[in-house]
This record gives sequence, C-alpha cells and structure tokens, in this order.
Amino acid sequence: MVNDGGGERASVALRVFGGQLKLFRELASLSREELGRQLGYASHTIKSYELAQRIPDPATVERADDLLGAKGVLRAAIPLLEEAQYPAFFRDLAKLERTCVSRCSYDTLAVPGLLQTARYARAVIESHIPAFDDDEVERLVSGRLDRQVLLTREGRPPVHFIVEQCALERPIGGREIHREQVSRVLERLRLRNVSLQIMPTEIEEHPCLDGAFVLVEMPDPRTLGYVEGHARSQLVSDRKEVGDLLRLYGMIRTQALSTRESIQFIEKLAG
Repeated sequence: MVNDGGGERASVALRVFGGQLKLFRELASLSREELGRQLGYASHTIKSYELAQRIPDPATVERADDLLGAKGVLRAAIPLLEEAQYPAFFRDLAKLERTCVSRCSYDTLAVPGLLQTARYARAVIESHIPAFDDDEVERLVSGRLDRQVLLTREGRPPVHFIVEQCALERPIGGREIHREQVSRVLERLRLRNVSLQIMPTEIEEHPCLDGAFVLVEMPDPRTLGYVEGHARSQLVSDRKEVGDLLRLYGMIRTQALSTRESIQFIEKLAG
C-alpha cells in the first residue's frame, strides 16, 4: 500500500472543519476567547483549530457542536479528523490499535512510537525526506502521542516490544532529548501490561532481517499482522502469513535479552 495522496486529503478535511468551526462560532456571535473559555482552552488553541494547525479530540468537537448549535455538522467530521492524525500508510494499524486485546512489535530503527516523548517524536518526524511542512509535523506528533492511550486504556491490553539495541542507543534529536527518551521508556516499563526485550547487536544469526512488524490480537478473536517500510505498508490477514509472523516473533523473543536484563541495560544507558 503506497501513500497515495492521503496527506493532501487529510489537509483538506482539516481546512474544511476549521472553516466550519469559524462559521458556527461567528453565527453564535462568540469570539475565540469566549468559545475557548467555554471549552476550557485558550483563544490561540481555537485559532489553531480554525486554521487547521491542530486537531481537536472527539470530545472537544462534540462539545463545540453542542455549544454552537451545529446540529451534528461538526460531529460528522470526527472520523476524518481522526484519520488526519496519521500518514495514510499507517491508518489501518492505528484503527486496529483502538480495539485490540494485545499488541506486540519488533522495532529496528528508533524507539517505538508508543513509547516516544513529544520531543523525540518531533525529531523523528522532522527527519523525514521529503520534509513535512510545520502544520503536518504538529499533526503527526499529536497523532503519535494520542496513540499512546493504548498503554493505559481500560482493560490494559498486554503490549510487548522487541527493540534493536541500536534503536535505543541512537541519540535522535541530540543527547538531551535522548536522555529524556530513555527515561520515558523506563517509566512506561513500570506499567504492568508493558514489557520490552532488547535484541543485542552482537547476535550473529538474526532471523528477522526483513524489517519491523506488528502483531495485533483482536476481540474476534483473530490475529493480524502489519509490516511497514519506506512509506509503504501491508496489513497481513492471511492465516498462513500471520502464522509465519507469529513463529518469527517467537524465535526472536528467545534470542533477545530477558525483560529483566533489558531493563538493566536501559538503566545503564540512562546513566
């Protein structure tokens, strides 16, 4: 699946929503300050919504719809706004994460998005070639951070990571951001439903050189796979292919450091 202009469609959806929000606010004879006060935000936040620079959460959209008497017009944009938070090639996985009962992943190049700080996420996204514009960087950072509710939402689904050692060691964004990021990983690993194993660089025979992937268990029950690289992605539903990914994940778990050893490594990395 190739990114086929989804970013431009998301941008259009945001601009349309921003224009509608401004229209209904003005019809209600409210200033940005007054609407912000009723929604619990500063006026510059309302301005950023109207200019398509930030994405409001669904609860905020629903409250704005009620306050402004929009009769569902603003509410209707919620699915489009949720999609706009993610690159087109990533939206399938983002939707699955909202309802999955467990998730495990193998990550190779950077700290997993579910564990990233805002500054680290921004550094990762800003390194993308071709470069995103400023508004899109902010939307993507916001979407990445919003996904992290998976770690603490009701039911606390088990979330397991296998991460290459070099991904944790690479000082993306600089030493200060890296130190902050390593500390965040340790903080998240205190959650009882979150675990992590490090794949040591010194491993001589590595069965997973094809790249990163994710496995999500759904309530159906069924397990789906997701493989990604170079702005392309593929959702894997074929039972044999998913079975191959499950066996591969089981193999690399045996080769990775134990969870206790991994925490000790990260603590040493944190200094």
